[in-house]
Amino acid sequence: MRSVNEKTIPEEFARHVAELAAQVAELSQRLQLIEGEREQTNCSHPTDLTIHSYDDDENAIHFLTENGFVILRPWEANDAVPPAEGAFRFRVQSPDGIDREISVGISNRLQTETALRTRGRIQASNQFWICCAERRLANYLMERDEFPPANEMKIDMLDREDVLLAIRWGKDT
Repeated sequence: MRSVNEKTIPEEFARHVAELAAQVAELSQRLQLIEGEREQTNCSHPTDLTIHSYDDDENAIHFLTENGFVILRPWEANDAVPPAEGAFRFRVQSPDGIDREISVGISNRLQTETALRTRGRIQASNQFWICCAERRLANYLMERDEFPPANEMKIDMLDREDVLLAIRWGKDT
């Protein structure tokens, strides 16, 4: 005879299903809020981007935008340690062949706020920030078809795609 506190496998399974259903409902609500905010602010549509890896540079990934800009992470090409201080320097080549070094900075306030909201899953040294900076740079190049002014960008807040990525970042499923 089993004890009163002992759960059966079907009861345990039902509890896990209920927990998952609650998590899905919470994520659905977040997505609806984000999409509603996006409709209110009339943000532009996300950019379709392509990633290519070329044989002549086996360590670095070349990020190619639809309009022909190529973004390279110099630290990958040089087998160096990725930057971890919230300032990322990318090498960018325009469709005309002009090369520039573009700096994308992430504000300290945003890094701290994100660490708190993700319960420490995304710290200032996390690879999430490299992905965020690179995607934002690519979107800028696609939307404006030119280099950023003074070859610099600053990210002070997360956009819709950043938030969706942050929700999933570092989770097992």
